[in-house]
Amino acid sequence: MLVFGVTGGIGSGKTEVCRLLAARNIPIIAADPMARDLTASSAEIRKDLSQRFGAEVYEKDGSPNIGKLSELVFSGPPETRAAINAIIHPHVFRKIQDELQAHRRRDERFVAVEAALIFESGMDKVLDRVVVVDAPQAKRMEWIAARNRLTPEEALQRIRAQMPVEEKITRADYVVANSGDLRALSDSVNKLLLWLEAQ
Repeated sequence: MLVFGVTGGIGSGKTEVCRLLAARNIPIIAADPMARDLTASSAEIRKDLSQRFGAEVYEKDGSPNIGKLSELVFSGPPETRAAINAIIHPHVFRKIQDELQAHRRRDERFVAVEAALIFESGMDKVLDRVVVVDAPQAKRMEWIAARNRLTPEEALQRIRAQMPVEEKITRADYVVANSGDLRALSDSVNKLLLWLEAQ
């Protein structure tokens, strides 16, 4: 079983690439929704985040305070982002490993792990290949602002909070260019699958 990561800068279209892969019967393990679910459900994560950043990182009903956590991740210093990741990522890694074991038992040919922070978290070391989805920054800002109801300045701040896409590209095994044209992206995913088959 070949396990490959799909990553890219925020707003690059990696989720759309994974949707196209899933339509071609490639199993997808989506790490970012998994991290959100674990942040909401794990008592250990709740305790550690609350102790480190204050009780206000969770609402009174026990659900994560998304606004506060987003502020810490995207507006705080890099040390804050690293501390949050250090609390959440080990739980995500364990869950991903559990899901990969289940796929191995089913004897899958390929499995994709979709995650924004593959290189930042060190996850690339346990993957067979890493695919980076790249899109023009102007398009990314447009998508992020529309999706998250942000100003262009706030969208740019989120882009700059992550590893530069140029660095991700230099570390990638394969790059999918996304101009925003869905037909062209579908063709690019077909080429990606041909490349994977040759690995």
